[in-house]
Amino acid sequence: MPTSNTVIRAKNAAVLAKIEVTEGVDAAPVPGLDAVLVENPKVKYEFETETTSEAGGSLDSSAPIPGGTKVTVTFDVFLKGGGVAGTPPEYGKLLRACAMAETIVAAPIPAAPAAVTAGTTASVTLAGTASAVAQAYRGLPITISGGVANAAGTYPVADYTAGKVATLAAAPAEAPDATSLWQVPACVSYVPVSGDVPSLTLYVYRDKKRVRVVGARGTVTVKMTSGKAGRLSFSFTGIFVDETDNAVPAGLVYDATRPPSWRDGRALLDRKVAAMASLSVAVNNKLTMPGNPNQAEGYDPPVITSRSITGSCDPLATLVATRSAIALMRAGTQQALVAELGETPGNRAFILCPAAQQTAHDTADREGLEADSLSFSGTGLDCGLYITLF
Repeated sequence: MPTSNTVIRAKNAAVLAKIEVTEGVDAAPVPGLDAVLVENPKVKYEFETETTSEAGGSLDSSAPIPGGTKVTVTFDVFLKGGGVAGTPPEYGKLLRACAMAETIVAAPIPAAPAAVTAGTTASVTLAGTASAVAQAYRGLPITISGGVANAAGTYPVADYTAGKVATLAAAPAEAPDATSLWQVPACVSYVPVSGDVPSLTLYVYRDKKRVRVVGARGTVTVKMTSGKAGRLSFSFTGIFVDETDNAVPAGLVYDATRPPSWRDGRALLDRKVAAMASLSVAVNNKLTMPGNPNQAEGYDPPVITSRSITGSCDPLATLVATRSAIALMRAGTQQALVAELGETPGNRAFILCPAAQQTAHDTADREGLEADSLSFSGTGLDCGLYITLF
């Protein structure tokens, strides 16, 4: 009869993840520093097994020949901040291993709010010590205060020019003016990158067993549902090391924040309210594991060779005068798409596609109401998607 000493309890699981100093070499993650709180952790094996057609004087085939093993690890992580604005969350390293570069703004820029030169409900021109580097603030939040009261708020930046003009992905109720002030709050932002991508060591514990995977890289999909917490769905591929009898370790330390839900936030298309029930944005990294007989499993660690950011959403249909999804698709119009949730500094987040281009349109029935079922591409080189925590 099975006892608690012989069965494996699926709920009693944990995942540790750590960036590798040397690709494919176990980085030895530890419970107190490298634990990531996940849902639905799963390990899938791809065994290379070669069947033969040797003629051995029988209709039966000879035994198959075992080869190398590839491993895929999947799980979900809630979209939330780490608790302190400007400090990466525990899952930041996972995004980095999905070819998302990490930008840390540890302290507000500038230290004290500075003057705005001019503004509209679509953009603000910054003064003072604002960066003169194009796109320096794209994907970051900017807080407008002082001056025009109805302009106050924090807005994602969809574009930033060398002339210090910040295009806002959300529209203030009233245009800021020269009496208004600006400041980029402390934040952490993740954006696609085409340069070197770090690899991970993953330890996946399942009650009394542990699977070790090295050289892992992957892809991620953002999933949002109105009124619920957002999720990041990860899929990592790596090199199998071993499966051993190791209990879930003691001393696991996680970020203390609880995830905010997508309500009293923002869901916008081209700075206009879009009543979405759901939103999904997939990075769609393509990975390959180059064959290499010098490696233990016959493969090198996975390499990300291409990316195609795509997404879908289902805003309630509007009058053509408000938004014509068909006309926008036919014209190839690119629009800023924003999903924002959370109210507490250190636990706020937004998803920004600065130039989302619609690729498909259909109608859907949402509880008796007509909705636009939209598919889109996150266009732009290394700027199709921003995941920003502030």
